[in-house]
Amino acid sequence: MAKEADTPQGGNSGSARRRRKNRNNNSSNQTNDSAAKGGATYVKMPKSTAAALAEPSGSEPSTPTVTGTPRSVSQVEVRSQELASAILKTNLLDKELGVIKVAPLAAGRVKRRRWFIAGLVFGGLAALSGILYANPTKSVHIDRMHGMLGDFDFLSILPESLLPDDFIQDITRLLSLDSIGGDSVTSTVNYSKGDFQPALTLVGEEKLEKVHNVILIPGIISSGLESWSTANCSRPYFRQRLWGTSTMFKAILLDKECWVQHMMLDKKTGLDPPGIKLRAAKGLDAADYFITGYWIWGKAIENLAVLGYDSNDMALAAYDWRLSYHDLERRDQYFSTLKSQIEVALKSTGKKTVLVTHSMGSQVTQYFMKWVESKKGGNGGDSWVNEHIEALVNLAGTPLGVPKTLSSLLSGEQRETVQPLANYLLDHFMNRNELARVFRSWTGLTSLLPKGGNAVWGDLLGAPDDISSDDTAPEMVSYGAQIRFDDGSSLLPNQTMDDALQLLTRVLDKDALRLLQRDYMYGVFRTQEEMDSHADDHRVWTNPLQHQLPNAPNMTIFCLYGHGATTERAYYYTADNTDSVDDLREEAGTPALRIDKRQRAHLENVDIGIVHGEGDGTVPLLSLGYMCASGWRKPLYNPHGVRIVTREFIHNPLAAFKDIRGGAGASDHINILGNYDVTADMLRIVSGRGHTVEDQFSSDILKYAERINIP
Repeated sequence: MAKEADTPQGGNSGSARRRRKNRNNNSSNQTNDSAAKGGATYVKMPKSTAAALAEPSGSEPSTPTVTGTPRSVSQVEVRSQELASAILKTNLLDKELGVIKVAPLAAGRVKRRRWFIAGLVFGGLAALSGILYANPTKSVHIDRMHGMLGDFDFLSILPESLLPDDFIQDITRLLSLDSIGGDSVTSTVNYSKGDFQPALTLVGEEKLEKVHNVILIPGIISSGLESWSTANCSRPYFRQRLWGTSTMFKAILLDKECWVQHMMLDKKTGLDPPGIKLRAAKGLDAADYFITGYWIWGKAIENLAVLGYDSNDMALAAYDWRLSYHDLERRDQYFSTLKSQIEVALKSTGKKTVLVTHSMGSQVTQYFMKWVESKKGGNGGDSWVNEHIEALVNLAGTPLGVPKTLSSLLSGEQRETVQPLANYLLDHFMNRNELARVFRSWTGLTSLLPKGGNAVWGDLLGAPDDISSDDTAPEMVSYGAQIRFDDGSSLLPNQTMDDALQLLTRVLDKDALRLLQRDYMYGVFRTQEEMDSHADDHRVWTNPLQHQLPNAPNMTIFCLYGHGATTERAYYYTADNTDSVDDLREEAGTPALRIDKRQRAHLENVDIGIVHGEGDGTVPLLSLGYMCASGWRKPLYNPHGVRIVTREFIHNPLAAFKDIRGGAGASDHINILGNYDVTADMLRIVSGRGHTVEDQFSSDILKYAERINIP
């Protein structure tokens, strides 16, 4: 029988045996022994049967072709189990087929195959974990993989009994990025799409329901921008988003020059370049997801829907964030549209509106409230805000600006000035010259330059948020010098915030400087006379230290923000081909200034030229919290007694391999929009329960505020 097993259907038995022996001598011996003991029998099939088996039909898997042509035993072994299964399932062929029996796979080969597949699984998990832990901010696209893998059954691709069932289920959960929670509510909440938490819980426990109209106002780069141009390279992108969605990534990779032409604004006017028309997308989907799987406002919209909100009483006021606020009204009538929308909502429902803002959206709203009162703006009068707006909810607001805006404009180095996902492409496919040209054309970006100067951000003697280090700890560099040069010489001296803003005026070309001075002011008013003399000056409407809150004693401003994440606070710089700050004016070419990325291991709070401080990962704590915790509680800046509530949330993310976005406890700058407790507070406010939401401090912002010398 052993001989018959070696030569099924005759011919080529010696060569087949030698090939098997060369591949694995032990396996060949085991196979021959098994065949000898088992008495294997081979039956010759009719040609019609062979043809039927060779043709796949319907959704059944194709079966191996079996003919009378001699085949090697190795080929029969590979397909034998599938052939036997096909024969057993095909009742119509029972009369034509005999019994087919082949030598079983050697136990050693099965065992090695199991270990091979197990090794692949473990290797893939190790690689994935390494990527996520090494740089999770650049792995946000894993969320898209979550969507693709969430319903995938990994059991279907592994042989039965290869690994224990509970192990395979754990692997499936891990690759699906399901939360593996602890005991706390925030660590066990599954925030996959459609979970609608915490709204479902609050509706049941606190009986929350919709009361006020809601308008969501996104931050910088959150709103999608779509092309309405019809000339030249624009045609393939007509009505497609060149910011947001996969079209943006395709354009950057394959058509970069055209993409840059669309994203830049005209240097002279601050508006669209000739032949180019880019406009903000409309509707709730304008900023619900940046790309598929990467939510921005998506979680908030889902939760509001549980309370009963829909597109009739909830809107997203997207805008072209590249434009200055003055030009937003001039080109798009953005603030006029927002005013009308709020007025119509009051007339139709009898309820006032809650404005929920994120990041730069807080400044857009500050500008709107001053614009709507002013005779040079919406001409609504002193009482309009009080009559129409119930509350302003600032999520990770930027009242006093963001220092990283300075580095974006000085040297074209942005380190997540844009979304982390887009940041990767811009860093790798655009040089500093291209980035600087694009950033400097965005007159909306300059609204985020730090405000308050040295009074808020410190001087060369120190800063309000400096952290002292003891004798045994590594040295902590002060934040008072916003721009540091290693030598600190008289030609390249260290720069305070006031100095750094002056340095920027030397770097910008005359057109960019003219537009900056046309649109914004960054100082501090300390008297009522100064406030009164600039009441209708649109340049101060984005600076809370240079204008007063509206006459709205019945309105509440809620400041909800995270802290505890490493945040850019100041920088080490170097200059190429110049020895003096007086030689830095640039009309064209790569910026002369650049971040000095040399290692400074002796400084604990410095990494690759960036001085890190406290904040939400994007906005420093001083900007997030000073106005809410102190500034707006002073009569000069809040003369009408608007209620101010500050709530801080410690950034407490899950491990990256459990949830790449940090889960329901994350409160960094973007992911705070999915934070469980923050979302719960927002739902209470829009449900008319804002009076139950009170101050909550967990950082040192009150201590820092005491060090700021502003009346």
